[in-house]
Amino acid sequence: MTQYKEMVEEYQAKMEAEAWGKQIRHIHAHNGIFEVAYNNGEIHYEENKPGGKKWVEGKILTKKSLVDKFSKFMTDIKVGVDPYGK
Repeated sequence: MTQYKEMVEEYQAKMEAEAWGKQIRHIHAHNGIFEVAYNNGEIHYEENKPGGKKWVEGKILTKKSLVDKFSKFMTDIKVGVDPYGK
């Protein structure tokens, strides 16, 4: 059974990184435009007026890049560093 342990841990890390990537990194509102940035690199914009536009910018990270970024994030938390710089 232990022959698959490494593969299972790698798959679990990918799944955790993907779930983390869908979480909101920050929300910002300015001049009637809402900006919602996600950990995976996507940024969603929405105009705050009737019939306002919605659009998405940013490039979604590759799975490997997302896993690397998530690993760094978790390491920062474990050593007591605030990954958001607050």
